[in-house]
Amino acid sequence: MSKENKEERRTITVGELVSRANQLRDYISAVGSQIENISAQLVELQTALDTLNSIPKNGFPGLIALDRLKTAFIQVKTSNSWFNEVLVNIGRSYYIKTSVNEAIEIISKRVNTLRKTINELRRRYQVALNEYNAIQQILANVYARIEQQRSKETRGS
Repeated sequence: MSKENKEERRTITVGELVSRANQLRDYISAVGSQIENISAQLVELQTALDTLNSIPKNGFPGLIALDRLKTAFIQVKTSNSWFNEVLVNIGRSYYIKTSVNEAIEIISKRVNTLRKTINELRRRYQVALNEYNAIQQILANVYARIEQQRSKETRGS
């Protein structure tokens, strides 16, 4: 004898659908903000990687921007051994002094972690968005039926 999967049916109210849609809208907004925040972090880390990979190994004069908008710069000269003295933030305002290769490895791992996190958040965002859109469509149909019913009652009076 084969087992049949019984689908559980439950009646929900329009108010419950509206409530769920509101929850999903808030969740979608929060996840979207997280994606934007992590994307900004990812851009900063990628900039750090690109910079570490492009700086010549021997000392050189250059300019460093004082802000992210590159409003003001100061002149600097790196030492000939700068590539052995890179400071990397490892979290909670702790830094380690390491070589450029190890710094690139640490930052690259962080980039990969952030990319995985963004992909997971995007997946969650899409699932929530699909559910939200389905509920919105159901609510639109319900409201259209209610409006049709009101029209029929008004014409019938």
